[in-house]
Amino acid sequence: MNKQIKVVFAVLPKVHLIDLAGPVQVFYEANQFGSQFKIAYCTLEGQDTVSSQQGLGLAGIPTHHQTELAKGDYLFVPGIEFSAIKNGQLKSGYEAFFDWLQAHYEAGVNICTVCSGTLVLAAAGMLKNKTCTTHWKCIDYLKENGSLIKIINDQLYVKDGNLYTSAGMTSGIDMALSIVEENCGPVITSKVAREMVVFLRRTGKQSQKSIYLDFRTHIHPAVHSVQDHIIQHPTAKNPIEELADLVNMSDRNLTRLFRKHTGISINEFKTKCRLAYAENLLKDPGHTIDFIAAQCGFKDARQLRRIWKEFYGISPSEFKSAL
Repeated sequence: MNKQIKVVFAVLPKVHLIDLAGPVQVFYEANQFGSQFKIAYCTLEGQDTVSSQQGLGLAGIPTHHQTELAKGDYLFVPGIEFSAIKNGQLKSGYEAFFDWLQAHYEAGVNICTVCSGTLVLAAAGMLKNKTCTTHWKCIDYLKENGSLIKIINDQLYVKDGNLYTSAGMTSGIDMALSIVEENCGPVITSKVAREMVVFLRRTGKQSQKSIYLDFRTHIHPAVHSVQDHIIQHPTAKNPIEELADLVNMSDRNLTRLFRKHTGISINEFKTKCRLAYAENLLKDPGHTIDFIAAQCGFKDARQLRRIWKEFYGISPSEFKSAL
């Protein structure tokens, strides 16, 4: 991540605090590890103080007209009290905000919703012919009141072009982590998840494209800890004895549990992590294969080429030339 990316949170009346605070914390922590997200907030015109659904007042927030975003930036719409949507309270005072949302979406700004924030987009007429998700208790309402919308009800978050929607509450954290990975890579994302004491996970419906998120759908804390350690130290040897000591269990038990919960062996996971690290380095035209092999913990460039070919079917050089 070489340039600063703006992440703006639309703080609407009756906002749910966890829908707002969870993703904010993700980007804040990412910045502590060297990312360059510029976090900002906005609200409706005429809102001197926004009252959250939990009773906390939020003051001094700029209006949306005072907020500028560019293509590639992110605009989050955290969830608000569902009854406010059902009772038609998104009509008066929201028209200008809806126009502003639509204009930024068309300009290439990434629009991201958490929980019932998806229904705000529906009210703005932005979900026609789009695939999305929302909180489970909002699904029926969206089906009844939204036309030409494809609703996914069994995923944590869904991406359709530059439109991101999440199922609610902590799934907003998962979605924010996925955005950090898109922009900053998997290593920083893993550090953020570790700092926040959350597990990287994916829905199982998404394509398996990231070793740092694949094999994480289980809930075994010791296996997660071992995976986190390997991800944090991809170039280390990480012998089974040390990994087992890390989680206070025998070598044999860890080996059994790791395969049971991830579907692959510890050595396979270590190799996949090294290859993922190598893939990131290959994107830099200044790095040679010899340099990358040394940085990723392979014996030499020959071993890297052989293992890469086994996993990807092409050589590292062919992969690099196709970038």
